[in-house]
Amino acid sequence: MNFKDFINPGIESIQPYEPGRSLDEVIQEFNLSKVIKLASNENSLGASKKALEIVQSAKDLHYYPDGSGEALKKVISEHENIAKEQIILGNGSNEVLELAAAAFLNSETEAIFSEHAFVVYKLASKVRGCKFHEVPAKNFGHDLDSFKNYINDSTRVIFIANPNNPTGTYNTHAQVHNLLSSIPDHVLVVLDLAYFEYVEAEDYVKPYELLNEFNNLLLTRSFSKAYGLPALRIGFGVGHPELIEILNRIRQPFNVNTIAQKAAIAAIEDQAHIKQSIENNSMQKQYLQSELTRLGLTSLESQGNFIAVKVPIPGRDMFNKLMKEGVIVRPIDLYGMPDYIRVTIGAPAENKFFIQILEKVLN
Repeated sequence: MNFKDFINPGIESIQPYEPGRSLDEVIQEFNLSKVIKLASNENSLGASKKALEIVQSAKDLHYYPDGSGEALKKVISEHENIAKEQIILGNGSNEVLELAAAAFLNSETEAIFSEHAFVVYKLASKVRGCKFHEVPAKNFGHDLDSFKNYINDSTRVIFIANPNNPTGTYNTHAQVHNLLSSIPDHVLVVLDLAYFEYVEAEDYVKPYELLNEFNNLLLTRSFSKAYGLPALRIGFGVGHPELIEILNRIRQPFNVNTIAQKAAIAAIEDQAHIKQSIENNSMQKQYLQSELTRLGLTSLESQGNFIAVKVPIPGRDMFNKLMKEGVIVRPIDLYGMPDYIRVTIGAPAENKFFIQILEKVLN
């Protein structure tokens, strides 16, 4: 049997997602004594101590999780000042993106997203066999004014990453509002806010103001970035209660495990850790940008916890050179940026080591 002859349309052109290299495999492959990982946009300060205590004291693992996640939704509701009925929990915010695609995309519909946008939007669209439009970027960011030119009667979902991974670019409140005001009600706008906590721009989007005005909006949030819980795979979506009810129809039972739910509650309640993480990111971003300029390199202004850096050789070659010296970054040629690498903003010692190795490789 040739399985490729029977798969659904769209899947034949998909390449498996390329995750960042792990510390253990790089240490083993290159026999290195010191390796730092600045590849996957993780919080360099780690998870909240309160969340770690939850993981370390885990028990009752023979019981299924709370399938509706009531306790976590209550805490999110209070922290974000939204109704519980507006919240859906996901196995990472990626699952919420997938649920939106599963509910509204098929071979008869179309999706829209930007060039250089988070790769999951294209993957989710291809899997459903739908037509998609990859709108040319403007200064590496989402050109939302041009999105409207691609909308027709078959359009069902628009994906917007704000800030965007891997570029770090963002769209203002006015830009997103203008788009929502000008599109038909049959188009769902998915506003991916995975890096929401790190944004410093004053004109950044006010998501809940938009949600109060527009029913065709789904917000996605993550505990994998500023909250430091990527290993537990936990995120959530926020939308109109009728939309959330539809997504819950196709959500897998027990999709978010017990430890993840409890750790997320602890992480929300430890806002001091979030504040410290944001301050570290802001300070270290300035340091990295200054050092990159000193080395004669240009980078994109980022509102996330990562920086896209233009390098003088192909990005994948630079990735390999740095990795052999003990620094794992991310090549982003698959995002249409072959001359760039993406570097997570790490802890002070990590960033200094990265600059030291980068300078060595450049010379």
